[in-house]
Amino acid sequence: MSDLAIITGSDAGYFPLVQELIASVEHAAPSGICTFGMLDAGLTDDQRAWFAARNIQVVRPTPPTRRATEASAKRPALAVNLAKPWLDVLFPGHTTLVWLDADTWVQRWRAVELLAGAANTGAMAVVADSGRYWNKLLDVRWLAAGIGGFAQIRGFLAKSAWHARLSPALCRKLGDRASPNAGVFALRHDASHWQRMREWQERVLRHGKPFTSDQLAMALTIHADGYPVELLSTACNYSTQPRVDPVNVALLEYYYPYDPVGIVHLSAQKAMRIDPSAKARLLGTDGQVYHANLRYGLFHRAIREAAQRAPEALPA
Repeated sequence: MSDLAIITGSDAGYFPLVQELIASVEHAAPSGICTFGMLDAGLTDDQRAWFAARNIQVVRPTPPTRRATEASAKRPALAVNLAKPWLDVLFPGHTTLVWLDADTWVQRWRAVELLAGAANTGAMAVVADSGRYWNKLLDVRWLAAGIGGFAQIRGFLAKSAWHARLSPALCRKLGDRASPNAGVFALRHDASHWQRMREWQERVLRHGKPFTSDQLAMALTIHADGYPVELLSTACNYSTQPRVDPVNVALLEYYYPYDPVGIVHLSAQKAMRIDPSAKARLLGTDGQVYHANLRYGLFHRAIREAAQRAPEALPA
């Protein structure tokens, strides 16, 4: 049994992002320390051949239930979301499975080590969508202008639970909890979470949204059932505004002490995922402003080119 596997997945459109993710891991990781696995949600023959040439296992997941089959028939790319609770079945023979969405890339290998280390305690290793980078920790809709304190909780878990027609007791239990981000997580192959997530996902798919069924199933396993969880630093799944270190050509957390980001997640950067020419405005540790696409390789190229020019000065 090999020790560590990094699993990702995509359709043909996100194939370039997967190539960049794999390149980032190969650059950041010690040689031979992990293997890759790929979920095929609509790759072309040429793209499958690219993985085969690198001895990367490609699995075309078969929807495990009737509801999953119906959902993926409408949107084939949903096969990735629907397959996440089944990774231990689809990729056997590994002690620890680390899932990284196709729109992530690894800047510091330490983040993967933390994910794997936390998972090896028997818990789910994951990052919550909460903390100092969220100006609004809870989405609330005030009713009757807030008179009497009446309000409706509108956070991701609350809305997803209501859409899935879960019981009022479950909706209340999830309503004020931070959502685990299913784009980056790790679990041992023998963790009991896998089976419980599958059970919850099947229940969610009766009425809920297939696209978020994996994340809701994960949250129910953690918050409703109390399965063990290790909540890791935002640096292990960084999807908010970064700062840039132009000297070391690195992305940093935005707030002091500006620690290096471990895993970059472009979930909030749709334009950059699709268009390599799209750029973000980044504040540098030197007080200057830089513009760069945050994808792996494109970011490094843009910052190095900017270092050869006089960067745009910050407004007074």
